[in-house]
Amino acid sequence: MSGGEETKVSKLSLQYLLAMRRRHIATVRLTRELANFVLKGTPTHTNPRQQQMWNSVYEKMIPLVFAVGYFLEEHRRAILDRDLGRIRPRSNIGYDICTTPGILDRERIIMRRLDPPLRLQYFYMYCFILQVLARKLRPPTRTVGDWVGQAACPEDIAFVLVLGGIGQVAKLLACKNHGERRRLLHTFIIRLSPHESITWRRHWRDLGVISPALLDDIPCTSIGITQLDQIWEPLIAEMMRPENRVFTEHQRMKYEEVRISKKYINEIMGYDIMRGRRVNIDDSDAGEGDDL
Repeated sequence: MSGGEETKVSKLSLQYLLAMRRRHIATVRLTRELANFVLKGTPTHTNPRQQQMWNSVYEKMIPLVFAVGYFLEEHRRAILDRDLGRIRPRSNIGYDICTTPGILDRERIIMRRLDPPLRLQYFYMYCFILQVLARKLRPPTRTVGDWVGQAACPEDIAFVLVLGGIGQVAKLLACKNHGERRRLLHTFIIRLSPHESITWRRHWRDLGVISPALLDDIPCTSIGITQLDQIWEPLIAEMMRPENRVFTEHQRMKYEEVRISKKYINEIMGYDIMRGRRVNIDDSDAGEGDDL
């Protein structure tokens, strides 16, 4: 192997290790936020039993959150590979974010890389993350006025899931109140726009767009963000068909129950962990409960 090839391999290895480290950090942060959400109001620092329960929830969730992070990263990679670097008349297209259908073929490839016995658990974890995120991006009470007091639209939620991944979701959930979350979401969206941010290149590099040529392409590119209800869910629905023989009859029946009840966290934990939980009002976000 020549010196140039060794350098290239070393750079790729370093990029892989850095990506793994970033995903690990994001996983830890998001899992903490989710565990706090599930066990909100429990005195974890004064009650050893509650601390043990928090640890149990955290340890159960963390490998699932890591896998969801991988799925969303690969989904993002797929749409950026599709939309960046295409030959087009630059004068006719400006930077644009649009909504596009699902990418089933690419998601099938991603799904094959996940541990088969845990594929449903990974999906339920994704659904729970989406459930919590959507809840936290709704105002605590009906409000009128500026956009900060309004619920985030599905397009914005899809944007942060696909481009921001679990790292950005963790940052949103860590905000003290709805107003802070809405402002952070808005900031994340506009800082990627070449028309609204002078540091847009740095933020796109953070998303894995390293090539100078691809970065130069962004100001004249239309990037399609997968429609929210077309992320992962259609693939699972397809895999649930009896003729595909991917899941057992019991798994298909259980999936229908969970899909209707939307009690994803109970299926993840194996019991009704939310039963009897006291719903507190966050002092910093008056009126905001966490019922799902």
